[in-house]
Amino acid sequence: MDIERGAKVQLVFPGDEERVCGIMVGLCPDAYLILAIPFTSAIKKKAIKKHVVTGRYVHCGTVYGFRAMVMNYIVDPASLLFLEYPSHVEVLELRREPRVSCLFPATLNRDDETPRTGILTDLSPSGCRVSLRGAGGVPFAGGDRVRLEFYAIEPKNQYTVFTDVTNVITQDGVLHLGLRFDPIHRTFRKAITHFVGALALELAHHPVAAKS
Repeated sequence: MDIERGAKVQLVFPGDEERVCGIMVGLCPDAYLILAIPFTSAIKKKAIKKHVVTGRYVHCGTVYGFRAMVMNYIVDPASLLFLEYPSHVEVLELRREPRVSCLFPATLNRDDETPRTGILTDLSPSGCRVSLRGAGGVPFAGGDRVRLEFYAIEPKNQYTVFTDVTNVITQDGVLHLGLRFDPIHRTFRKAITHFVGALALELAHHPVAAKS
């Protein structure tokens, strides 16, 4: 579970849509989480042992979600909620537009650094994901301004757009960057909207058959 002490965690108790903001103050892997939350009389009634709460938090620009069972709480000397350590944490999808998977060659340029080559692995009207190998020592972070160059299907369909890094994930030696397209690229976004919509519709009518 990638989370730092001091991280804000939004909690939702069962039967209630109101979100409670907590602060991660500690954890024991595979055992429990400890969150500091404001215990009002209403929250005390909801923080019942074995009730399952839903939580979400942001780490390195990525939003994560989990479900965990209430173990206990204390109000003295501090208001602390104890949750069982989540068995599963998932990345929450925030892009609302349709997206399609793809494998397009891409190049990332940032300031005066050496361009980095990678693969654009999914695409939507508002953003995309690019994967880079051997990107150690390249400290991409949420909010970075990056110029993206890629071509779709064939080199004549070349695009150059400015993007902002929204999330960064490293997995098995591969750096995955979530990028949001700059709103100034209206013609580009219109073209991508048409491309993604057409491809998504085609895949819906002709799904790829699973191999036996």
